[in-house]
Amino acid sequence: MTQMFSSRTIYESVMGATTLNAIIRLALLSAILLSQPSLASLFGESTALPADQAIRFTTTETDNALLIEFELANNIYLYQDKIKLTFADKSPYPHFAFTEKAETIEDPSFGKVAVFYHNAILKIDRTQLPTGNHTLKLRYQGCDEAIGLCYPPQKTQLETSASDIQAPKNSTPTQIQTENLNNASGINQFLSGAGTWLVIATFLVLGIGLTFTPCVLPMVPILSSVIAGQKDLTTRSGFIMSVSYVLGMAITFALAGVAVGLLGARFNLQIYMQQPWVLGLFAGLFVLLALSMFGLYELKLPRFIQDPLDKLNQKQKGGNLISVFLMGALSAVVVSPCVSAPLAGALVYISTTGDAILGGLALFAMGLGMGLPLIAIGTTGASVLPKAGMWMEQVKVFFGVLLLAVALWILGRVLPEDIYLLSWAGLFGIYAAVLGAFEPAENAKQRMIKGMSILMFSLAIILMVKVFLAGNFVQQNTNTLNATHGQAAQQKQDDFFTSISRQDVFEQALAQAKNNEQLVFVDVYADWCIECKIMSNTLFADHEVRAALDEFVRIKLDITAFDEFHKSYLESQGVFGPPTLIFYGLDGNSIAEAKILGEISKADFLSHLDQFDP
Repeated sequence: MTQMFSSRTIYESVMGATTLNAIIRLALLSAILLSQPSLASLFGESTALPADQAIRFTTTETDNALLIEFELANNIYLYQDKIKLTFADKSPYPHFAFTEKAETIEDPSFGKVAVFYHNAILKIDRTQLPTGNHTLKLRYQGCDEAIGLCYPPQKTQLETSASDIQAPKNSTPTQIQTENLNNASGINQFLSGAGTWLVIATFLVLGIGLTFTPCVLPMVPILSSVIAGQKDLTTRSGFIMSVSYVLGMAITFALAGVAVGLLGARFNLQIYMQQPWVLGLFAGLFVLLALSMFGLYELKLPRFIQDPLDKLNQKQKGGNLISVFLMGALSAVVVSPCVSAPLAGALVYISTTGDAILGGLALFAMGLGMGLPLIAIGTTGASVLPKAGMWMEQVKVFFGVLLLAVALWILGRVLPEDIYLLSWAGLFGIYAAVLGAFEPAENAKQRMIKGMSILMFSLAIILMVKVFLAGNFVQQNTNTLNATHGQAAQQKQDDFFTSISRQDVFEQALAQAKNNEQLVFVDVYADWCIECKIMSNTLFADHEVRAALDEFVRIKLDITAFDEFHKSYLESQGVFGPPTLIFYGLDGNSIAEAKILGEISKADFLSHLDQFDP
């Protein structure tokens, strides 16, 4: 009940008491006054509504959908990407979407996010439900904008049943998380609904975005060394050679993608090209190219091959375009052994729809996008590189060292870590000596080069010390080399993942998790997958990610050897290589909708795991 106090009453109450009593009474009266709703608002006080009053909802069932209508109080907004829908066994149900478009705001907790104000209608597609009655778990979260309060995630259960209306053929999930192009599932859905030219333009932009990833960066020194090794180089010839290299790369991406989409994961050319003996051959090729840069010999093809190529090139000045084209094609399958989100999305789309033409065009556009910066480097490099003289020889030596670095980078997928680091130390130390680390410097330019070479030599020493301080270097690496490809134990335990490569051990782990009613998280990994190693050292080393995965049985499925089991497993899961993250439900079956293809950020991964919350 609201109480009203007059100023006279307050005055008499205070004046009729001692000083101490007056202070006490004033304090009590102030508390009473500020507790009144009408007065508290004048002092900026505000009380947050309970979550069930701030976010209300009602349900309505139609012939083919279950509609959830959210009613939001004033200053309350609902996160679009926090909506999660799962079955009782925690497997996600992805067939839902909002009927209206969300607003994008700058949220203090999550940055730019899509939210709803006032009301929102969530449409759950019942035509995709298995036959019978079902209990779906709905999870949502909102915030009070006025007082800066975010409510904890709210959970409720929905009872519904499968619709009598048959789902349309080739229907695709409508889950709101798949509307972006940051993951393979979103790209797959985008391909399904977009026009041809929009698909091509989008993949061109995605390719440009991939330029500075581990998939593409090693191509820069390869192309640069080809450009630097030519005589009478002009801007025009540099542009033509760069375009030839990029076309070889883009066409290879397109052809390999179409072949994988039509023939399945076991015919994945890119994975076959990561076998140790294949990597050794191509690393040797780059070493030979590097030695020719050092002037030890002039690398030429045999006459019976060189003469036809010269005729096909019509005596093109500035280099053999077909040779450069082939170098670009080989770089695409050897230097970039990772499945990025755009590549995985296009492959998934090809495999599910059979539209190999559109998938091939998408991958070709992606390859061109990845190559545009390379074309810029090759074209401008032709104009800035010295044309002759001592400087040109030094530039060729520099690119020779870069080619040796590419060869070492390729072998790093199969070499033990200590040997790999020692190889880098040797490369840095030798090149530092070539630059003049131990020779007198006569002018400022030489002193600058000498300073850089001393730093490089110091780095080589640090790497060597790091390796040998680890202890028992020779014994450790002897054991590692003896254990390569099947001689090692098929299962090993680290501090977080159980690493498995054998079929019987893998199936036993899944069966045990099913008996214990545990969720399973499988990280499909390979030593030759650069992004796999990045995720292992960053994402899966993060304490928040490890805490979120604590309820899962965690398996690292090592497919480095790519044997028959690995091929059949990839094919059964509809994936094309690592990195791939697969989830198994309490029933022991993989959850197709929860699969993650390609690299993923920490924020997106944690958001993805929200759907498995109890």
